Amino acid sequence: MNALELHGLQAAYGKVRVLWGVSLQVEEDEFVALIGANGAGKTTTLRAVSGRAPPRAGHIRLFGGPAAGLPPEAIVRTGLGHAPEGRQLFPAMTVEDNLELGAAPRDDAWRARADTLRRVYALFPRLEERRRQLAGTFPGGIR
Repeated sequence: MNALELHGLQAAYGKVRVLWGVSLQVEEDEFVALIGANGAGKTTTLRAVSGRAPPRAGHIRLFGGPAAGLPPEAIVRTGLGHAPEGRQLFPAMTVEDNLELGAAPRDDAWRARADTLRRVYALFPRLEERRRQLAGTFPGGIR
């Protein structure tokens, strides 16, 4: 079973159609990158998948079930996350608080919090060194 399946996805902002028939499949534990020029529809595709831009046509399935029309918080509970580009941190919170907040919507995430933080810190050792630092104090490139 695919973790995520898009078939014939179409989306628009008002009268301006942005997506015309996007289809893709993502297996569980698979990483996929959407690559394309500015304005190609990458962000709109991800917004449709995460429940932030309603599709006009086509279907979105998460773990075999329909996802179109689900509120974003229900989509996040399936384990699907969307980290938008940019420096969207909570600047008055510590690095560790920001990381924990990203795990909050999933019920099983709190039980696995310590293990998840160890894995993140293994990938990004500088984050562990600065885990108590306020995220807003980082220079732009580090954010």
